[in-house]
Amino acid sequence: MKVILKSALVLAVIFSGCNISAQGVSSFDPQKFRFALSEDEKPQLIDVRTKAEFDAEHIKGAINIDINKKDFLQKVAKKLKKDKIVYVYCRTGIRSLRAAKILSNLDFARIYNLDGGLEAWKKQSYPVKKKHDRGNL
Repeated sequence: MKVILKSALVLAVIFSGCNISAQGVSSFDPQKFRFALSEDEKPQLIDVRTKAEFDAEHIKGAINIDINKKDFLQKVAKKLKKDKIVYVYCRTGIRSLRAAKILSNLDFARIYNLDGGLEAWKKQSYPVKKKHDRGNL
């Protein structure tokens, strides 16, 4: 019973005020995005920026799949599970929303886009992993 109540509470918090942008795609502000990530045991967190952008800084636990590379679809198929939530972000939220719509068209069940991207995340003083951090990449 506790598990059901906790799940209901998590869903209520996540979906209250979220912006649904396309079928299966929800855009969350940084606070809701971070909360959803923290509730997921093994999140599929995707940074769709360039490798150079990713190497400079990224959200801890993210993997880089550049939306502008020709092999984007191949990497998505290889690295992501359709039945799990996909968390996606970029610098400002434009590329990630485009990637989220592509994922939705590929029948990924749930995609959570970080509204405002990494810039909005950093404005909330949420942590990022930087190239100079010990143990990075």
